[in-house]
Amino acid sequence: MNKYDQKEDRLNRRSDTDKAEPMDLQKRTELRVKALEGLVDNTGIIAFLRSPEEKGNVEFISRAIERFGYKAEDFTSGKLTFKDLIHPDDEERAYLELTENALEGANDFKQKYRIITKKGHIRLVEERTAIMRDEKGNVIYYQGVLEDITDEQ
Repeated sequence: MNKYDQKEDRLNRRSDTDKAEPMDLQKRTELRVKALEGLVDNTGIIAFLRSPEEKGNVEFISRAIERFGYKAEDFTSGKLTFKDLIHPDDEERAYLELTENALEGANDFKQKYRIITKKGHIRLVEERTAIMRDEKGNVIYYQGVLEDITDEQ
């Protein structure tokens, strides 16, 4: 038996007193959410979940938003909306592309636009969005990712 197998065996051997009690559904869900948030945060890509209204109230945004000087809580608290990120010259086009894709029944789409960082710098991002719908086909959320592509241009 090699060292790896021995370590794995030690990890898997637990006495009955060492075994954790089963977690309830809420606790398991919280742990899964934390694990996914950690995974997303380590990619450097900004993940989001936002409402379909024009202002784009944010239900979730990953901590990677901090690279632009903002805090995730600024968005989830309602202090800022998704619309506040978008450069004014790109705002109407970005919103129209989003709306047209949603109305035409698209399930996902991609677009590029500029955002303004908290310090006032302009960055180019690519947004990849999945359109979440209810059973009647109404848009209920936009979920997606933003990737800073400024240096690729």
